[in-house]
Amino acid sequence: MKSRTLVDVTTISLLVVLAIPVRLASQGQNQQPGHYTVADIGTLGGTFGEANAVNNKGWVVGDATLPGDIARHAFLWRKGVTKDLGTLGGPNSIALYPLNERGDITGFSDSSTPDHLSEDFCGFGTNLTCLPFLWQHGVMTPLPTLGGNNGQALEVNNRGQVVGVAENTTPDPTCVDTAQVVQFKPVIWQKGEIIHELPTFPGDPDGFAIAINDKGQAVGQTGDCRSSFHAVLWDNGTVSDLGNLGELQLAPQDINNQAQVVGYALSPSTLVAFLWENGVATSLGTLPPDVFSLALGINDKGQIVGDSCDEFFDCRAFLWQDGTMTELNSLVNDPNAPFLENANSINARGQIAGKTTVQGTPIAHAFLATPSPGEVNSGRNTPAARRQTSERRKVILSEDIRNMLRQRLGPRYHIPGPVTGTAAVISGPTATLSPISLIFSTQAIGTTSAGKTVTLKNTGTASLTITGISIIGTNAADFSQATICGTSLAAGASCKISVKFKPTASGTRTAALSIRDNASGSPQKVTLSGIGTTAKLSPTSLSFGSIGLGTTSLPKTVNLKNVGTTTLTITGIAITGTNAGDFAQTHTCGSSLAAGANCSISIRFTPAVLGTRTAALSITDNAAGSPQKVALSGMGVNGGTLTGYCVHGQFVPLLGCRITSDPSQCPPGALAINPVVLECGSPGQGPFYVDDARSCRVLINGHFFGGACQRTP
Repeated sequence: MKSRTLVDVTTISLLVVLAIPVRLASQGQNQQPGHYTVADIGTLGGTFGEANAVNNKGWVVGDATLPGDIARHAFLWRKGVTKDLGTLGGPNSIALYPLNERGDITGFSDSSTPDHLSEDFCGFGTNLTCLPFLWQHGVMTPLPTLGGNNGQALEVNNRGQVVGVAENTTPDPTCVDTAQVVQFKPVIWQKGEIIHELPTFPGDPDGFAIAINDKGQAVGQTGDCRSSFHAVLWDNGTVSDLGNLGELQLAPQDINNQAQVVGYALSPSTLVAFLWENGVATSLGTLPPDVFSLALGINDKGQIVGDSCDEFFDCRAFLWQDGTMTELNSLVNDPNAPFLENANSINARGQIAGKTTVQGTPIAHAFLATPSPGEVNSGRNTPAARRQTSERRKVILSEDIRNMLRQRLGPRYHIPGPVTGTAAVISGPTATLSPISLIFSTQAIGTTSAGKTVTLKNTGTASLTITGISIIGTNAADFSQATICGTSLAAGASCKISVKFKPTASGTRTAALSIRDNASGSPQKVTLSGIGTTAKLSPTSLSFGSIGLGTTSLPKTVNLKNVGTTTLTITGIAITGTNAGDFAQTHTCGSSLAAGANCSISIRFTPAVLGTRTAALSITDNAAGSPQKVALSGMGVNGGTLTGYCVHGQFVPLLGCRITSDPSQCPPGALAINPVVLECGSPGQGPFYVDDARSCRVLINGHFFGGACQRTP
């Protein structure tokens, strides 16, 4: 199960070890939900996408991976068109919470600057400075912090108020043994410009604001780096505690204009969705026989969406209204509709945004579910009915499941750890795997992928004894692993496991990396998946380096080979992706390839603007994994083409070093980078030193001589 991965500002550790299913028994007359049609929003060229929020116009924001699944970007989907929102200089960005009716979008992005405190505030694993942003009129603008390096902009209301979290420069002594160093505070930006620090609950040094309604009421949590947080409501500058659900701590996720708050409540033995209204929190239960639930979105009609999950944290989207929880999949009549795994947001029209899944794999797409015409769900903004609880069934959670909870909830799960409040710290070895799933790009049958790394860390207090590391599952023979982990890991130590994919047959291939040890929940597992195909592309990525604006690169070639036993039918070859217009292709492939035959595709790069440009070569055919893709990248720079090399060295008659031209060192038409300065010497005299910028120089009688390449703009 793979889902939304958000930042954990305090390297949060989830210590939930038991779960209690709560069966919801509604009372009174309920409105039956209508039927839904599902629009597949897809991804940005990778294998993962998720719709995180939808406004009342049906515009959707979310995040998705680019070709190759190396980076993820925030996106906006409207009227069937997906727009990549880009980043603030780094590789990743994300938009988490609802955009307003004007289309203002909030989120956070990597910058290109490493965090000097080595914090990973964005949670992308890059340790780059994390910048909050406001996206308006096609432009992503960073928002100010409280003087610190990092921040996150989470939700914007229709008044232009943005809530989130920002660092100051004060060292936080409660952050011992965490990745966080300085304090982080709940903040509100007014119209994207002025930042105000919101008060925390008395005695709490840290906090964050997660959602805001059109009345300016906001919800979030405050506390410190390690102890339990208070769930709080800010109203007219005053902070108040939302209280608890019995002994369960509240983690609010959304607030509507009626001041109804939803989220999840938890303890060491429970994780359950709640609705808070009129000062009282009420459990929403689960879909039988599930044991967990999370409420993530609520509209002004009181309709609630979220996830109901089993003991393995395999989830299904739900819609809650009028006291009844209904599985969203049961409201979709189309038998070919994808499985709706997670529901994150619902608008006033009843449209629901979330994530689908290809069951048995971590492959996922963003979706928008819309009530069928004439069946718009009414919802009723009424207090929740009393509920009865079913017989409790306890489930021991392995560390794998805790990791899944962390990965699903990310910054939606801001409960810090180790917990010093209601949950006790567990002593002994603890095996933590990161990531908990690996998705390999489509790979030709019989060829081996590059390795992907899994980190095994002992986060416990005693030595971890490792008794075995292996590949298991349906297609175990298609994956291999190599490791230097040895037979034990000391407390706090970690090691790496490299996994490779070599498909033996066409289609989706699945398995699991299994680690057997003396920690709770052994064996721990990482799900593995990939697609084997008979269409072999070589290479699978092309980088054109830095090319001057308006200058066309020399061609690079991709070879397409049919490694299958039947004819490969080719229906399309095209350039797709964010900057498709900067790349061009020609090919010799025709409409089919016989078994064992191959053809070539020539790619050129002509940057239109400065900066990194990305796209993909896409081949559509009848092989598994179609369309197969080759990731394309290049950098647009200020520069031109080289016209030749001129030696400007000292004249030495005996060695023949004189003012001359040497096209072999600076071939006409080759890449020029601005500034273009190359120290080169007389040809035939060595040694030459040539770097990536085509700089070179020659040593003659202990002296370096050189010159400069000439270029045209």
